[in-house]
Amino acid sequence: MKKSFKINNLDCANCAAKMENAIKKIKGVNDASVSFMTQKLILDADDDKYDDVLNQASAICKKIEPDCTIIIK
Repeated sequence: MKKSFKINNLDCANCAAKMENAIKKIKGVNDASVSFMTQKLILDADDDKYDDVLNQASAICKKIEPDCTIIIK
């Protein structure tokens, strides 16, 4: 399943790259893209693990940039 999420308070292109690399290493992730310019995360992950992957991705973002949040609708 591939979905796009808005990211709030992403202040650094280098941080976005670190997030992208870390999210790609999560088990169940097929592909991930974090864009500093558009403030978006595009996440492609296995359907049965999607919620868990998204929670892990959110935790990674918080660890790299504490004020950063992924907006989950």
